[in-house]
Amino acid sequence: MRFVRYQLPAFIWGSGIFVSSSLPSASLPKLEFFGLDKLVHVAVFSLFAVFTHRAIKFQDRYPLLSTNNLLLTVIITVVYGVIDELHQYFVPGREVSISDILADLLGSILYVAIASMKARRSARVRQNSALK
Repeated sequence: MRFVRYQLPAFIWGSGIFVSSSLPSASLPKLEFFGLDKLVHVAVFSLFAVFTHRAIKFQDRYPLLSTNNLLLTVIITVVYGVIDELHQYFVPGREVSISDILADLLGSILYVAIASMKARRSARVRQNSALK
């Protein structure tokens, strides 16, 4: 049950990324607005970072992974983004884009920055509660 709750969403989202990047470009809608494609990458990989972070943080088989969960979240999501871009090289009409990889990195870092600030705030609240 723990796998279904914490790890499975990351696998499903990653699979969705792979499937959508396997579509030939002729079957994709054109994103006419400048930068909209990059915003989509940021959003998709921010969510992938959410699911990846939960998968790492709430696993109990490898304690070292849990202690470095935010760094590992960025590494995994960015490596997956790079692999996904390389995969697109073999899809008709698709191409490898460094700017897409950078947008994936930005999405991951955006989530990790928010999660890190939230964790520090929670730690301060717990510390202040313990002092009272």
